Amino acid sequence: MESSGIFPYHLVRHVESESNTLSNDENHAFINADFCLHDQDIKDPSVTGVSLESKIDISKRGDIEKIEFPEPEEQLWSHIYSSETDAFFFVGYGATRRVEPGEHFDMGGRRKSKLLRAMRVQGLFEDSYSLIPLTYWLPNYKSVNPGRYKQVCNLIKKIMGRSHYEFKGEMAGGEYVFERGGVKVPFQAMSDGYQAFLGWVADLLYHICFGCPTGKKLVDNKGIVMVDEIDLHLHPKWQIKVISTLAGALPNIQFILTSHSPLVAGSLEWMNIIHMKESPRMASRAQHIRESIHGLDADQILLTDFFGLSTTRSESKERRLKELTMRARNGDTKAAKELLKEMSRGMEEKE
Repeated sequence: MESSGIFPYHLVRHVESESNTLSNDENHAFINADFCLHDQDIKDPSVTGVSLESKIDISKRGDIEKIEFPEPEEQLWSHIYSSETDAFFFVGYGATRRVEPGEHFDMGGRRKSKLLRAMRVQGLFEDSYSLIPLTYWLPNYKSVNPGRYKQVCNLIKKIMGRSHYEFKGEMAGGEYVFERGGVKVPFQAMSDGYQAFLGWVADLLYHICFGCPTGKKLVDNKGIVMVDEIDLHLHPKWQIKVISTLAGALPNIQFILTSHSPLVAGSLEWMNIIHMKESPRMASRAQHIRESIHGLDADQILLTDFFGLSTTRSESKERRLKELTMRARNGDTKAAKELLKEMSRGMEEKE
């Protein structure tokens, strides 16, 4: 299956370049990687503008892998193991985005078995993994850190955008409620689209808040966020605007998104889209397709090389049109008139 990875064009790249060199030994490998670090990643004030040229040593004994960062970069890499820092900020969400009710969520149990760093990407690999609900962490900020609480509420409101439910930080029955047209709806009563979208947004804001140092605005946080199938359950109107809305609300985050939606793809310029094409042996090859699709309608985009369809009509309809076309080419005027009618109506109208 082909898919497209989508990159907002104006966000700073976290990784400058990367190359892999693996040894022939099945139990030993090296990864040579060059990274251009953000200031946020460097906690030593005497160090600036660092480009890491790291040789990462990976050894395996049984099912246990050991990763070592040789000197002198090891000290700079050390922050990747700490959860209570905004250095090397990376969060990922798989296509299955489930949110448990706040009263069922057990953060203590999770922290006993996994580091918070690992939890930030666990949803990419485990379908059953549930996201951190808003009710677990946000109410505490209202009294402990009102300024940050207000920032979170404003970000949720901005990410939701106009014509959607409005978030004012109100709760009812232990759940946050969202208002639309004067009607207040609890999170668990919202549609799958809203729950899937707000679920990962709330989880992301938790991780940003947890690592963000005192005095720093949440919108200034840099890092990488991956979301699989960003259009999951979203209404077409929302698919068109979702990337620009996210990029506008969190301008320093680099979003790496996947989607099969022509509406999502059409909201971007071609240079911000990586097309993943299936190669031999079931591997995927990343490629840029130099074909302008920004602003085209969905049907036009589906017929481009990004999606590779020859038609967007059903097979039965396509067969009917081809039949009429052949008859019209052979001089059948009745078929020509019928062809014009068929091209502008659905097949069920004949019944």
